[in-house]
Amino acid sequence: MPMPRVLGPTDFRRVPWKNGLGTTLELATDATEAGGAWTWRLSVADVPMRSAFSRFDGIDRQLAVLEGDGMRLWRAQPESPDAVPVEGAALRFRGEDALEGEPLGAGVRDVNLMTARGAWRGALRVVRGAAPALSLRADVSIAYLHAAGRAISLEADGERIALAPGSLVVASWIALGETPDDAVLVLARLERARHALA
Repeated sequence: MPMPRVLGPTDFRRVPWKNGLGTTLELATDATEAGGAWTWRLSVADVPMRSAFSRFDGIDRQLAVLEGDGMRLWRAQPESPDAVPVEGAALRFRGEDALEGEPLGAGVRDVNLMTARGAWRGALRVVRGAAPALSLRADVSIAYLHAAGRAISLEADGERIALAPGSLVVASWIALGETPDDAVLVLARLERARHALA
């Protein structure tokens, strides 16, 4: 795929959950056509109440909260639920796992990175508020500015880009300056399975 790519709300696709219990906003994938097969996908979903997660065999998943008070993930036979982080590294689990997500409060909006096991290794994290300059370098790097009062300036594969709130950039190398106090920024790195993530 040509990189860097800047994608915004008109590029995103709303698709039904595989189990039919809700919908997901598909932000970016490696599919060659809209709705085609993918080996990685970044998406956002609203979870208004306790709901079962769709089953995705052979897929590794990472999940973090973007909006709301937080979420618990209940396993089929849990000793205690897992807490989905609202900042920092995402919670990892397998697509085959039988899980239910329970929002704390009125509901949550989460971000989900899915990668085909054996094809990709991924890392997902959420950064909130002012953060120092940082950079991403991988086979595929993604910066998604979920929320902010203004665009942020970054460099992607040598191109200077003003990334508007609600938009993302896909590149191999992304360098970001300091983020504003009100920013909610999603960062993802994907390496083909032959490489290892540091």
